[in-house]
Amino acid sequence: MHPTPIGILARRAADLDASTDPNTSTDAGLRHFTSVMSLWTEPETAARTGGRTVVEPSAADEVADGCELLRRLARDEPSLVRGPLDRTRQHWIGTGPHELMPSRQATLNREWFTTSRGVPIPPSTKPFHVGLYTSTAQRNGPGMWRMYLDQGSNLHPRPWHTWELQVTDPAAAVLEITGAGEWAAFVERYPLVHDGAVFPDWGKVAHDYAGVHVTLRAILATQGFSFAVKDGLTAPPYWDIESALWLRWCFSSIRLVEMTPPDAT
Repeated sequence: MHPTPIGILARRAADLDASTDPNTSTDAGLRHFTSVMSLWTEPETAARTGGRTVVEPSAADEVADGCELLRRLARDEPSLVRGPLDRTRQHWIGTGPHELMPSRQATLNREWFTTSRGVPIPPSTKPFHVGLYTSTAQRNGPGMWRMYLDQGSNLHPRPWHTWELQVTDPAAAVLEITGAGEWAAFVERYPLVHDGAVFPDWGKVAHDYAGVHVTLRAILATQGFSFAVKDGLTAPPYWDIESALWLRWCFSSIRLVEMTPPDAT
């Protein structure tokens, strides 16, 4: 018999706290978060929960608030854990071409930025091939997208080009999602019902916001789980790492800050 979904969520928080040490650096703590959460894929979640993934948003947020790792990370990097987004430290990483994505580019170009406004987007809790994703760089280290790449993935071969993006436009509104309650409210506000599940309607989101910021607290509380909203049950999200999805081009400057060379052959 499988544990209750909220019991599974509590076990996840315990996994995050398992290596928590007051002397561990923020960088190590963020890398631990990345390694734990990236294991929570859709098949792994289904195996652990037996397909029972519905939890109450308030209960999920209570579990997240009891996570010692998040409390410690929030002391040094509060914007990553609870927001608001630091618009001066956003990093985008361009990776090398892959056989599934041979046209992938390692540089930023406004001309190939795909807006979601007026463009049909397949139902997804984290859409691809639209907009642009960034993660927040640490004050003294890389962002979590770079940490994810460091774990190894043949989908993202080197070279890696890390670009710093500045967002100074005061009209570029960013929606902050810092927990399960806010994620459920977000999906309920912009519902797209498909195959019995409720997804965010990203095209409608883009009419109101330039970007959506999903924090570490929200990822811990929501990844792989569903929540009851007016139109049904939300589709389980899988964001893995702190991220901002930009639905409009609103970057005032772009600067290359690092180039990781190709793997040795």
